[in-house]
Amino acid sequence: MYDVVRQAYAKRAPEYTEALGSIKDMSPQDVLLISKWGKAVNGPVLDAGSGPGHWTDLLRTLKCEVVGLDMVSEFIGIAKDRFPSTSFVLGELSEIPLRSSSLGGILAWYSLIHLRPDDWGLVLTEFARTLRPDGSLLLGAFLGEQGTPFEHAITEAYYWSEVELLKQLDSAGFQPISVHSRCTNGFRPHLDVLARRC
Repeated sequence: MYDVVRQAYAKRAPEYTEALGSIKDMSPQDVLLISKWGKAVNGPVLDAGSGPGHWTDLLRTLKCEVVGLDMVSEFIGIAKDRFPSTSFVLGELSEIPLRSSSLGGILAWYSLIHLRPDDWGLVLTEFARTLRPDGSLLLGAFLGEQGTPFEHAITEAYYWSEVELLKQLDSAGFQPISVHSRCTNGFRPHLDVLARRC
């Protein structure tokens, strides 16, 4: 599964960066939410699934001690070229190359959408491992009927229901702080959850 996703994004990394690799291309609501969260995080931050690096760099400009992690080497190369003052490393979300309890916050903004629903628990548990107690996780996903696949522009992705996502977070040791959803004409429904590691 990871290889399929990695290869799909590797082939289209420059195209993806051109279309969706800038803060100006993002929803103003998302920029506001992530900025507010970043300013409030206490401790180092991981942008999990950092892609072309725009969210990672935004967090750096907000004075976060942040590193972007992505499994696509082409994205890491692009991000380093675009944002030389920001740190990026190659790695898997299921095996984050950081010490346990070393992070104050994790941003996982649409970075889990291609994982099969059965694989989410493993990644969320890894997030819990690397976060400090009371560390925060901000996660974005597509809202819909739980586990239903759909044809994403890059490769197959999955919808998540609010109920199931909260259940998965609870199982991994997280307590939800806030949940938001929205529907915008022309876009798939959005779901974001802010949670605290217990």
